[in-house]
Amino acid sequence: MDRIFTTRLGLRKIMEEDLELLSDWSFSEAAHGKYLSPEKHSYQDCYERWKNNTYWNDHSKTLIIELKEKNHPLGTIRWWQKPNDRTTVMVALKVAEPEFRGQGFGTEAQRGLIHCLFTKRHYNAVEMFTDIDNTPEQRCLSKLGFTLTDVQTYEDQKVQRQGRVYRLTRPEYDDQLLGYA
Repeated sequence: MDRIFTTRLGLRKIMEEDLELLSDWSFSEAAHGKYLSPEKHSYQDCYERWKNNTYWNDHSKTLIIELKEKNHPLGTIRWWQKPNDRTTVMVALKVAEPEFRGQGFGTEAQRGLIHCLFTKRHYNAVEMFTDIDNTPEQRCLSKLGFTLTDVQTYEDQKVQRQGRVYRLTRPEYDDQLLGYA
């Protein structure tokens, strides 16, 4: 599952040639928007993460989201197994290029990844956090069939934030698919 294709997007494994862009995005306020804090990873930090399989291992994967026709990167999507529940994964999305926000690319990337997580990896549930004020992502998660399960305080790069936890189970996902048949 190192490549996933949707109608307009390709989600793919990070390659060495992506590391400079990942570093640039990690320092950019615009790439993070108002709901995420910049990670501030140098090129060397990104290289070490890539070399040590931090971006790609058995329990966690980070993929580049790119326009399929142009191979133009617009962000990242990451999933990782919950430490206390290996049948549930967490997903985090970043549409780093502001001009591509609000056009459904995030929804499409999440839908493609979630489909693979349930059908190819056979996880039982997917969970996502979103900032309490991030109503566009909350609408997206609702469209994807997620339900609000909790409100929590969490730390994002040493910034305390309030967030909502959304969850989609495999039976809920399967029921959605039956609705499309």
